[in-house]
Amino acid sequence: MTNSEPSPATIPLFDRATHPPDRVLLATVIGLTAFGLVMVYSASFVEAAVFKSNPFYYALRQITGALIGFGIMFVVQRIDHRIWQRYSIHLMVGALVLLAVVLILPASMTEVNGARSWIRFGEGWLGIFSLQPSEFAKLAMIIYFAHWLSRRSHRLGNVTYGLAPFAVMLGFICGLIMLQPDLGTTIVVVLIGGAIFFAAGANLLHVGGAALLGATAFWALIVTFRSGRWEAFLDPWSRASAEGYQIIHALYALGSGGIFGQGVGMSRQKYLWLPQPHTDTIYAIIGEEWGLVGTLAVLIAFVIIAARGYRIAARAPSPFAALMAVGITSWLVFQAFINIAVTVALIPFTGLTLPFLSYGSSSLISCLMAVGILLNISRHVDRSEPVSTTSKRYLQTEPPPSDPVGWRNWRPRVSRLSRRQRAR
Repeated sequence: MTNSEPSPATIPLFDRATHPPDRVLLATVIGLTAFGLVMVYSASFVEAAVFKSNPFYYALRQITGALIGFGIMFVVQRIDHRIWQRYSIHLMVGALVLLAVVLILPASMTEVNGARSWIRFGEGWLGIFSLQPSEFAKLAMIIYFAHWLSRRSHRLGNVTYGLAPFAVMLGFICGLIMLQPDLGTTIVVVLIGGAIFFAAGANLLHVGGAALLGATAFWALIVTFRSGRWEAFLDPWSRASAEGYQIIHALYALGSGGIFGQGVGMSRQKYLWLPQPHTDTIYAIIGEEWGLVGTLAVLIAFVIIAARGYRIAARAPSPFAALMAVGITSWLVFQAFINIAVTVALIPFTGLTLPFLSYGSSSLISCLMAVGILLNISRHVDRSEPVSTTSKRYLQTEPPPSDPVGWRNWRPRVSRLSRRQRAR
């Protein structure tokens, strides 16, 4: 934190920035969410009518989640992003408590499809209300790591003060999620943490070694505890009645869509052939009903989110804001591309939602809240051209002379001063 930067205790709650938020990012997210509401109904009405006796069951719950999520997003985008520094530890502790609670509560309240990832509450007018703590833990982790790493960027080149404590904290979070078990969310959490650590200026050798170790551990975990999924990935038809069933029918849906699709509502695989068509494999239904054109449009939308999000990070007013922007953008984009890669059988199957599109109120609300923070950061970005990556003028305190090794290894990759800021 620089001497001119206010302490978190003096930061006003509501933002006074005069810049409008990133309109391209906002329009893309609104468009994806609206399209997702249409697709959730289209993909779920058969299953809802058969098992819930109400074809609008999932659609109504998703609309409710969207209304809550948009309300939170528009409020959060007015809250000064710096305020989250004050509550970063509180948010992280709360997230860890919720992740532990799902392991303690009775399975009848937490277990769905063999995973204890939800906290289910009493009956409401839309049925049982459930909360998935791991979705909100992602955002809490991003805020916490952004604050923690922005305060010790000059020491990240030191294993003892950089990589080791970061790996321990990230490993603890992942351990709680794996106990549920939720392999897909664990992968996303690791990727988010790695992206923030890299952007904060970590030593590339440390990042490369950790990535190699993580990939090896992931492969060993799949082969040892999810061997059926690995075999289904290599040859889905060898396990067509087991782990390969969902992959095969997802490919059937994508293949039958052709260039322009079968038309909205005309999917055949959602008639109880493709499991979870409104959640994990909604991209396959999009391909069947909208064809190659629809699937490419979704891909382009997430590329736009990536471009705008990382642009905001590169022009952010402080290291904390930049690292939050990197973490949020990486979360949305990495999770989307993993979901899509699973659907087209490029990687082994992992149960992950497609942000803004898949059914799931917890996922939708947490993603929209994260976008709200990102939009607020965009209101503070410097509109002039960012300086070269070789500049050493950063919005951070100079590393102490007593730590020359840390300085040599420190390579911050975001939040550089712009030419306009340097001229002031």
